[in-house]
Amino acid sequence: MNIREISEDELANYDIDKNPMAAIFSTEKKWFVTNDDKLIGIILQDNIDKDWSYVILGLESDNAYRAIEIKVSLGSIEETKNILLESINEILVKGQKEEALFELGEEKNEESLGLIVADIDDEVKKYFNKYPEKLYDLNPRKFEELIASILRDLGFDVELTKATRDGGRDIIASIRTKVSTFLTYVECKRYSPKNKIDVGLIREVIGVHSIHKPAKSIIVTTGFFTKDAVKEAKIFENQLDLKDFNDIKTWLQDY
Repeated sequence: MNIREISEDELANYDIDKNPMAAIFSTEKKWFVTNDDKLIGIILQDNIDKDWSYVILGLESDNAYRAIEIKVSLGSIEETKNILLESINEILVKGQKEEALFELGEEKNEESLGLIVADIDDEVKKYFNKYPEKLYDLNPRKFEELIASILRDLGFDVELTKATRDGGRDIIASIRTKVSTFLTYVECKRYSPKNKIDVGLIREVIGVHSIHKPAKSIIVTTGFFTKDAVKEAKIFENQLDLKDFNDIKTWLQDY
């Protein structure tokens, strides 16, 4: 197997910046790493509901690790372990952590030219307006850059935080009005349609929001939110907005 279990002490050898609020909601129980050290898997137990979850972190270009997949509300530690290891193996097989932004298929036609796009400009946004399903092929960091570019076009001043560094705020966006300047934190998740965001991330983002107190926090995902996540976010509707694949498609219609 290309994955081995490690101890919490061994995990300390890897550069992982953890959200300090995460320990309030869950406790880490098991840790796994691939033999090439490119992926780390962590199994957690919810401190309140006592159910199980996992997070997969990928090695980025700055030699730090960032979350690329999260799954919550699982029934047992053994079930969670099996799903986690299966997900890691799928990522290894598909090579989803390549440095390139994306590669458009093997067929040589107008929709699929084997292109590698490096910069986010209006032509790229026009392309995603025409082919929104290609958002799923984006490198997670490039997805953050795309959202930052869209926000900039909407009048925000934007700053991308360091890759993997600060859960709950991949983008710091501010907009100045005649009355005041409003600060917004944006958490970006480039997820597949089947990988829905659940309450775990809602709680994590609200935790960061409660510490730094921006005017608003937003979670933007290429996927969707579970009913429980929407219900949880409703409690914090004045502080938190949820934006899914359909919202991104609406934004892209301006290009």
